[in-house]
Amino acid sequence: MANEIRTKAVSIAERFGFAQDDAEDIAQDVMLRLWSLHEQISDAAHLKASVAITTKCVCIDKWRTARHHADIGYTLPLVDEDTLHDRLEYAELERWLYKQIDALPSTSGIVLRMRQLEHRELSEIAEILGIQQTSVSTLLSRARNELLNKLKRRNQQ
Repeated sequence: MANEIRTKAVSIAERFGFAQDDAEDIAQDVMLRLWSLHEQISDAAHLKASVAITTKCVCIDKWRTARHHADIGYTLPLVDEDTLHDRLEYAELERWLYKQIDALPSTSGIVLRMRQLEHRELSEIAEILGIQQTSVSTLLSRARNELLNKLKRRNQQ
């Protein structure tokens, strides 16, 4: 039964977009968490549901703790990096942007990262997170608007 559970956890982690090695690590973490709860798990159906929920939670935790600093240069305004001043300004803007993305509510931040940084389709994000595609669109729109408003406030100062 443990092999079946581990395989399911790896499969779920891979659907969340993690590579095989990372998915294996997540599955091991899930197995440890489930082992600590083994006395509370009443039957096989409860166990299967616990595997799915625990794996999703571990994947989301990994996203929260890992900083995905993909190359987003094309999404930021183009800056002439010929001068030291421009390079410093660009680096500061990039740090500020990552900080603001990290400050977004968890689901909104995850959706924004998956769409903008990982270039995933809305349907794929909806499937990974287990939510409706319209909810993904709403979360993405809210996250973008919040970042835009923060950028406007920053530029007014």
